[in-house]
Amino acid sequence: MQLRDLFNECTFNDDKVIPLALQQLLREPLNIADDWQRTEELLLAAKKVLPEQLEISMALYKMYAYSNRFDESLIMIDQVLQQASSGAGFEPDWHQLTPADVETSPPDRLTRYYLYSMKAWGFVNLRMGNFDEAMAVLEKLLQLDPGDEVGGSVVYSIAEGLIEEA
Repeated sequence: MQLRDLFNECTFNDDKVIPLALQQLLREPLNIADDWQRTEELLLAAKKVLPEQLEISMALYKMYAYSNRFDESLIMIDQVLQQASSGAGFEPDWHQLTPADVETSPPDRLTRYYLYSMKAWGFVNLRMGNFDEAMAVLEKLLQLDPGDEVGGSVVYSIAEGLIEEA
């Protein structure tokens, strides 16, 4: 696995040239399971090069979730939700959003990142055993993303199965 593999749900903003230093970082090999510290160092180095690049923050929250560092993952997810909603021009609190607030056919880059981060919020809360919070965000995601552009229905189905088992 390479660092860039953590960005598979993202595409870098087309209006920015990716610096050579970041391109080199993205090609670095990593092993999240055995060496999450190195992965974190690489991502933090990339974030330092491009601090406003949401894709890096998204990769960080994925890495934290894979490393069972759920609190850190939720903090980073919240930062992405705040930044993406600010850039897209809608309310950052997903509880307050209605389908009319969010254009999802198809979603623009920032809206997609917001919706994807809602899915991540649900997934991380599932992993933590916070079923009520997970279901609340996933149900809202299904309302905001009726075309299932970010695959929220998959995590929702997993949540339903886990709740039935519990």
